[in-house]
Amino acid sequence: MIQTIQLIKFLYPFILLAVFFCLYKKEYSIMKRFCWRMTMTFSARKLFIIVVLSSLIFMNWCCYMTDPNWAVAFAAFMTCCLLFNRMADRVLHRLHERKRFWALTLMLALVCYSIPYMNSIFHVLYTLGVASVFYPSEKVLRMKDDTDSIDNPLDLLQKILKNYF
Repeated sequence: MIQTIQLIKFLYPFILLAVFFCLYKKEYSIMKRFCWRMTMTFSARKLFIIVVLSSLIFMNWCCYMTDPNWAVAFAAFMTCCLLFNRMADRVLHRLHERKRFWALTLMLALVCYSIPYMNSIFHVLYTLGVASVFYPSEKVLRMKDDTDSIDNPLDLLQKILKNYF
């Protein structure tokens, strides 16, 4: 059981990286629908946050089962703070809008990955960094309220896809 959990902990960053490279700036129909729904509906953004937080809770559990320490407790505390939808929304927006802050978060995640007992904090920072790329920016969210684009939804979709990432 413990070996399986350790394997999951090891493969988790690679799975997220594979998903990132397979979906980032791709013209697949699923990505068009994803971008459209993330921009147009609050419930899609809320579902996205729930999926991200569920994976974080699962990874915190995996880290707790294999190596319980203070870093796991701190990672669980960070995840609990993100359970408030407004907090997670703000964090993902800030990481998406401010590229230096995003890069700093990923660098800090790499430092945490290199320290063996801080692996759980790495999972939180890394997941938030990858998830923020797929979160809509404020500019894209403002685009949906533009009165000119309401008349032609196909043009609006093209604008959203152009400016989403």
